[in-house]
Amino acid sequence: MAQASSTPRRRTQQERTAESTQRLITAAIELIAEKGFARTSTAEISERAGYSRSMVQFRYGTKEALLETLLRDEYETRLLLDTSTESTGLARILSQIDRLHDEALANPELMRGFFALCFESFGPVQSLSDWINDWLARYDQVTVAALEAGVADGSVRPDIDPDAEAGAFVASGLGYAFRWMVSPATVDYPTLMRQWREQVRRHLAAT
Repeated sequence: MAQASSTPRRRTQQERTAESTQRLITAAIELIAEKGFARTSTAEISERAGYSRSMVQFRYGTKEALLETLLRDEYETRLLLDTSTESTGLARILSQIDRLHDEALANPELMRGFFALCFESFGPVQSLSDWINDWLARYDQVTVAALEAGVADGSVRPDIDPDAEAGAFVASGLGYAFRWMVSPATVDYPTLMRQWREQVRRHLAAT
């Protein structure tokens, strides 16, 4: 009986490209979480990913182009999810906090990198401000819609102002993120999210 060949299958160019792209994205996320986007160079990203110093420039052209890919493919898909399938409006609100909690446990570098970008957008990386402002505006809209749905379905108190509550909700989320970024060794972000979730539930839930 002929023995099966032990020669490993050669990967296709598409597979090699997909792997190198993911390694570059992962390296960028790690470095942004550690030191911020402004202080991270393309050479550092390339070397952290295990490639030559010019790999990011070869693949993307600029650090900003890599960032666009990171924002579109990682943060857009993870942190601005459609929660309209949740059972009630209150459940939609709470699921937003659950998403932050779960991502912080599963991908802490990804979350810290995102918050670093948020805070850098009004400082050293002002080119980010348009994307961050757009993202926050959409997050605010999603929150307002969930609150309005909650009032309509009876899960949220009818006396609230959805616009004001949504603004306070987003501001609280950024405040907790800031505490975590400033004191990562002493602030347990997932625990904060669990506590915040209970506070929001008690504040918004209809009696």
